Amino acid sequence: MALLDSIVDAQLTVVDEEHRVVFSWFGSTGVNVYDEDGREVDYFTVFTKRDKPTPRAVRAAIERVRRAADDDRDDE
Repeated sequence: MALLDSIVDAQLTVVDEEHRVVFSWFGSTGVNVYDEDGREVDYFTVFTKRDKPTPRAVRAAIERVRRAADDDRDDE
């Protein structure tokens, strides 16, 4: 599957060029992470005080996940 096919209906996408992945949020409580070929390589849930996270909350959660990945690589 092509990457664009995987993210076409996303409400928010964040491209991480360094790690060569795209974070895609489709409006639910989870964020899908796709590689350059459109394969899902990770998924995480966004927890908020609301039933449905806002784009701002999702973007903040993506940034936390990206920082955590960088911290893990620094520890290696």
